[in-house]
Parts: sequence; structure tokens; C-alpha cells
Amino acid sequence: MNPPDHEPPNSNEPEIDLPPMPRLPDPPKLSYRRPEPATSRLRGPRGIRIDAAEARGMGTGWNIATALVSSLIAGTLLGMAVDRYLVKSQTPWGLIVGFLLGTISGFANVFAIASRLDGDSNTRTKPR
Repeated sequence: MNPPDHEPPNSNEPEIDLPPMPRLPDPPKLSYRRPEPATSRLRGPRGIRIDAAEARGMGTGWNIATALVSSLIAGTLLGMAVDRYLVKSQTPWGLIVGFLLGTISGFANVFAIASRLDGDSNTRTKPR
């Protein structure tokens, strides 16, 4: 047979008084703080520091400018290609139509980007 795990104390052995079990300290109370955004190392004109919000704004400005200019260039080049290779005429109607379609497309892109910006600002101001 297996010996029992805990045997009752014999009357011959003296009882040992153990010190009370030490009480563990409470865990530290840590409050969560959102990390602060890192300071930007970007410098603008005249050595002025640029923070993250300004850098995002500049990126959006370049995005708008690129969308408008690239649509104009693409429409104009496609109109020129239509004039030269498909119609094979000396009239610039393909160029004119391509430029107008590129302009419309560019302003539609600018409007889409601006409406996305307006939607982002509304969602940021709503309480959570």
C-alpha cells in the first residue's frame, strides 16, 4: 500500500509552531495613458519644426495637386493619341475632348478627396 500523503502528528513528536504566512503586497495600480505622439524631426522653411498634423495636411495638399494634374495630363495625352492614331485628322477635336474629360475627372478626384477630409473631421469630433 501507498503511504498516506499526510500523517497525523505522533504524540511523541513535539509540535512545531510555524510563523504566520506573510501577506503578499497588492499589485501596483497602473492607469493607462495614451502615448504622446513623437516630436517630429521634420523642418519646414526657415527651420521651423513641423508637427504630425501639419505633415498630414501637406500630404493631403500634394495628394489633391497630384490628382488634378495627373488627370489633366492623362486626358490630354489620350486626346492627342486619338487624334493621331484613330482619327488621323489635322483637327484637334480629340485633344480638346480629352482635355475637357481630364479636367472633369481631375475636379471629381479633388471633390472626392475633399469630401473624405470633411468626413474624417466629423468622425473625430464625435464623442466616443
